[in-house]
Amino acid sequence: MIGRLKGKLVSCESGIAVVDVGGVGFEVNVDAQTALDLGMPGDNVVLVIRTVVREDAITLFGFFDDTTRLVFDLLRNVTGIGPKMALAIMGGLPVHVMVQAVREKDIRLLATISGVGKKTAERLVMELGERFMSLPITAPAVSGQVAPTLVSDLRSALANLGYNPRDVDAAIRTLDPVEPDADLESMVMAALGWLSSR
Repeated sequence: MIGRLKGKLVSCESGIAVVDVGGVGFEVNVDAQTALDLGMPGDNVVLVIRTVVREDAITLFGFFDDTTRLVFDLLRNVTGIGPKMALAIMGGLPVHVMVQAVREKDIRLLATISGVGKKTAERLVMELGERFMSLPITAPAVSGQVAPTLVSDLRSALANLGYNPRDVDAAIRTLDPVEPDADLESMVMAALGWLSSR
């Protein structure tokens, strides 16, 4: 089994990264969040790998660390969720946000992930709630918090652009806390970036 790959990134398109290791190109499935952080072709990359073997294929799934790979393993053991769906769930929200949503039983936020309806979100909470509690995953440390007035203005701006309240709440939840003097424009652009990627 392949557990780790270190090499040069050849390409990353449609969720498949090609990593050149000693002249051999390995195709590795990655989630949308990981794909954004892989870098440019020619960059050195190190990926922790989960090899999934089936009768008709051997598929590699890549992550930046062991904990993220564990999240993937736990997700694909949920009833009705296979490897590809688990990867899609991980790419639908930042991993720390998705884990926290399961911990807090936030069905509404989980249901905003493409391909995840209310029933699947409920299964995630029911089957993973306790297991996710022990994961060493927390929100990134930051030096400030979003000012309440900025959140209110951001909510109004997104609503005026035609987004429904559920999507607005989900977008705001996915944004990392920022400095109190952050401007509204940068927050709107960040929220729209997440909304357009769903």
